[in-house]
Amino acid sequence: MTKRLPWRCKNAKQAKDKAIIYNSKQWQELRIQKLRANPLCQECEKQGIVRSAHCVHHIVPIETATSMDEMRRLAFCGLDGLLSLCDECHARIHKDEGSHTKQAVQQRQTERHERWKDRLLQRFASSDRDSQHPDPETPAASF
Repeated sequence: MTKRLPWRCKNAKQAKDKAIIYNSKQWQELRIQKLRANPLCQECEKQGIVRSAHCVHHIVPIETATSMDEMRRLAFCGLDGLLSLCDECHARIHKDEGSHTKQAVQQRQTERHERWKDRLLQRFASSDRDSQHPDPETPAASF
């Protein structure tokens, strides 16, 4: 069994790039085109179930890309790289990938907190460096 790639974004820039893609007119048109071509859930159809599709899922997650150009290539790969899915099948696929588990959500929260902490510490470090360069002509204040 092959290891599945993580669904979540690797960093804030990648999340922003992903949002740009999913909010684009090009993606909205491709999504509608896929749902018109396959209006039924493709996973349910495999089991002989007839259910309307509401979601369009990338077979190869766009978050696996290492650049915005590669992310765009994956996002707009054409109809063959997409699946029309019902909400239940879409949620199950992401659950199977481990992206919506309690542990994955907690891990993302921990990572966000660490990034926030690092940014905060960097800000304080840079403001401390700025304040540690007193004017040599001004005598140091004593408390």
